[in-house]
Amino acid sequence: MEIFKNTGEKIKKLFRDNHNKKAALIFALGAIGIILILLSEMIPEKEAENKAEKSVFSSELSGREAVLEERIAEAVSKINGAGKTHVTITFDSSEEYVFAENFSENNAESETERESEIVIIEGENGDLPVTIRTNEAKIRGVLIICEGGKNPLVKEKIIEGVCALLDIPSNKISVAEMAR
Repeated sequence: MEIFKNTGEKIKKLFRDNHNKKAALIFALGAIGIILILLSEMIPEKEAENKAEKSVFSSELSGREAVLEERIAEAVSKINGAGKTHVTITFDSSEEYVFAENFSENNAESETERESEIVIIEGENGDLPVTIRTNEAKIRGVLIICEGGKNPLVKEKIIEGVCALLDIPSNKISVAEMAR
């Protein structure tokens, strides 16, 4: 206990003396820094969790994008006149899961209450919801850059093929010539 009393007295003396202003300022800034560090450790936990969730989602989406881009590039490059091809796809939304639900109705005198609960099963990695179907991510647009992108006939064949493969309208597909 005496150590704390001596330290407290030394700090008070440090602030009272005029010739130690620099030391007092350094001490005050250090104390403020330590307090800010302690506060920052408590506050951003939710932000870190959200960033982690977003990065997992974006990496999953990026993985599917890359596979689809490779498949489309491979198909387009086989079109006569297309040549070397690069494909970029952007998505408007993510994959959507439709889960199984149990419904129950409570009939009161004048009102009917309907409640639903997602069906959960025990799996190897813990409890998981039962998925009925998965709706694919919606494609916002496709950019195809290829060696034959300047030729209107090749461009038309590419757009027609990509429309058929991805089931999207032609106005969402852009074909450009590859830089040399």
